[in-house]
Amino acid sequence: MALGTMYFGTQVPRNQAFACLNHAYELGARFWDTANNYAFWANGTGNESEETIGAWLAANGTGMRDEVTLATKIGARPRSLGDGLDASMGLSRRAIRTQVQDSLRRLDVDHVDVLYTHIDDANTALEETLDALSQLVDEGLTRTIASSNLTAARLTEALETPSAHPYTALQQRFSYLEPAPSTDLSPHVLLDDEVSSLCSELNLTRLGYSPLLSGAYTRADRPLPEGYEMGPAASAALTEIGNKYRLDRGQVVLSWMVRRREKLIPVVGVSTPEQVQSAWEAVTTTLNSSDVEWLERARHE
Repeated sequence: MALGTMYFGTQVPRNQAFACLNHAYELGARFWDTANNYAFWANGTGNESEETIGAWLAANGTGMRDEVTLATKIGARPRSLGDGLDASMGLSRRAIRTQVQDSLRRLDVDHVDVLYTHIDDANTALEETLDALSQLVDEGLTRTIASSNLTAARLTEALETPSAHPYTALQQRFSYLEPAPSTDLSPHVLLDDEVSSLCSELNLTRLGYSPLLSGAYTRADRPLPEGYEMGPAASAALTEIGNKYRLDRGQVVLSWMVRRREKLIPVVGVSTPEQVQSAWEAVTTTLNSSDVEWLERARHE
């Protein structure tokens, strides 16, 4: 799994974030996921998550950097504090260079392992964006490039654009339950069947964020987001399979994600070591194939 660190340094105080990272590392998790705008909307500046991870790496000595896979995202940082995503820095050559240099400074590292384009930038030619990203790979500032929140059409266009270093992974919104087709998730883009099929065809690693729908699978005080419904077949499958493996419904979702035929890496946002423990227990629990198939059938009934 990838450890989601969206609210580290804002809603999750630094000492608590350190406890989450320490426990994840102790368990065997090694994939930290952040972005250069986390979490400007939560009374933050957008610096906090990267700075928290940078401080944790520094506190654990120079060797720790090589022990973890470090991913960050660019393109969706507001140009000025107080702006929103409609005034984001985007993915022009100059903006990419500026954002990456700032992220490396906040993370206190000389490279990241995965660099995502966070949201689409229709105002910049894909050739310019991909050429600028490829140059970062050639310079050793990132090991690989990836994308997030792309429609099937834009993903196809990006992968058909000549590039020395094409995208190797795609991170989209994904969970067990699927929203109604008319649901407006913007700026999120769903990992739907069409996009997932493209990932299979083009051998892209899939990652799914918001897998637990902010706790709605397990917490009575967290209703499902607008546009989502839990049908009786899905409810029964999640409950009965959870009872069988001694997992709660949210844990079943995470275990299913990593065991299904079209496997995904769940990006799990955490705020306590207990949540880290729960997620790790889920992704290291092996559901048998018949239970995975049962879950697949039930989610569409």
